[in-house]
Amino acid sequence: MGNSAAKQLASNTIWNAFEKFSQLGIQLLCTFILARFLTPSDFGIVGMLVIFTQISKTITDSGFSIAIIREKEVTKEDLSSVFYLNLILAVIIYWILFFCSPYIAAFYHEPILNDVCKVTFLVIPIFALTLIQTTLLKRNLQFKKLSIITFVSSIVASIVAVFLAYYYKNVWALVIQNLLTFVIEALLLWITTKWHPSLIFSIKSISKYFRFSKNLLLTGLLGSVFNNINALLIGHFYTSTDLGFYSQANRINGIASHTSTDVIKSVSFPVLSKYYNNGGDLKSGYKKVILVTILFVGSIITLLMSISDDLFEILMGGPEWRLAGKYLFLLGLSGILYPLHAVNQNVLNVKGDSRTILFLEIIRRCILILILAIALQFSVPVFVASYSFYSFVLLFVNLHYCGKPINYSTKEQLIDIAPIIARLFLVLLFSFVCNSLFVSFSIYVRCFLTMVLSTLLRLLLFYRTKVFNEVLILLAGILKKEK
Repeated sequence: MGNSAAKQLASNTIWNAFEKFSQLGIQLLCTFILARFLTPSDFGIVGMLVIFTQISKTITDSGFSIAIIREKEVTKEDLSSVFYLNLILAVIIYWILFFCSPYIAAFYHEPILNDVCKVTFLVIPIFALTLIQTTLLKRNLQFKKLSIITFVSSIVASIVAVFLAYYYKNVWALVIQNLLTFVIEALLLWITTKWHPSLIFSIKSISKYFRFSKNLLLTGLLGSVFNNINALLIGHFYTSTDLGFYSQANRINGIASHTSTDVIKSVSFPVLSKYYNNGGDLKSGYKKVILVTILFVGSIITLLMSISDDLFEILMGGPEWRLAGKYLFLLGLSGILYPLHAVNQNVLNVKGDSRTILFLEIIRRCILILILAIALQFSVPVFVASYSFYSFVLLFVNLHYCGKPINYSTKEQLIDIAPIIARLFLVLLFSFVCNSLFVSFSIYVRCFLTMVLSTLLRLLLFYRTKVFNEVLILLAGILKKEK
């Protein structure tokens, strides 16, 4: 990775991380408070609609955001045309879902969803109003502004949600929190960004971007469906309470793995796109990104896995939430492996190989369908664990197809990551031993001692490794740049 690209990556990672983690951190803190007033079933009811919202947002975007980010020159006509198309699609989708609300409620056997759907799905047209502004901020690497907007909207929405939960103690606190977050973010983006749509619409501009984005749209649709299919199936075949436990465990796992990875992925994509367009070699840059991300994400996930049961009891305010901790542990392997799936796929995005991305998505989902179909015959814990098994099987497919364009073979990638994975599992085993030895202690002392001792072992095992030095160099570069 060139020096200029590395500096860009370092200076923007901190703001992108702040945007992601501030929003999720605030929402998580809010969730911990809300859990004192709401039931696991309330969280499950909201989780039932995530798949519909994600699919709708994917169709609304249609892959144009990535297409705009990677394009060398973007005109006002292009941006306005894409904006109007996004908005038209969003409005159409909202009204379709509005009239389908009774059927969604019947599918999940939850009558309250009939009303909840009609309010929740308002986020779709609001999301469309912010797509171009958000894309331009990312394209221009203005993550600082984006992070501040996200932070403010999350704070305000969370405060309102806590008051609603305290007074009404029902699912509407969660519904309003989600909607208000989108509304405030949209207002701030329109007030603070310079771009606003012109009265222009060009089919030519749409066609230019759609040639690239069409495969990303199909890929995104498959991803939206299958990334949320667990929640759909648990909600339908099991209960809303089961889904409440699963959704919170999956949320914690997602923050630790997906969000941490996506911070680096989202920043590295525009930076490395420019680097690649100038004739740079992607292999060394992506190798560094992958190894650093696995070390960072894996350290967090293994720590969470070792104290998962106790952690949920402490954070959610009751022993009934310990079941969610068991689900978090079962999802752990998928979290550790996620960086290999996500960061590798960025290679194909930079290369513009959307056809291979679509092909991979189809292969992945065929494997997932087979595994889930078998897992549905068993209990919820088995069903949850099947997703980690799927991630392990998928690992070899991703390493092969995503490494091929940059001559980064499967064998070479496995050799590079094996030392990190082995050390992480050693730390996990040590953490379990510590936790079992401290079983007679109070839950707070037990968690604290386990975290401290496992962190010390982690530092001891990784201190002299090359990838640990890369992390220190990256952090030093960020701090120096910010000063």
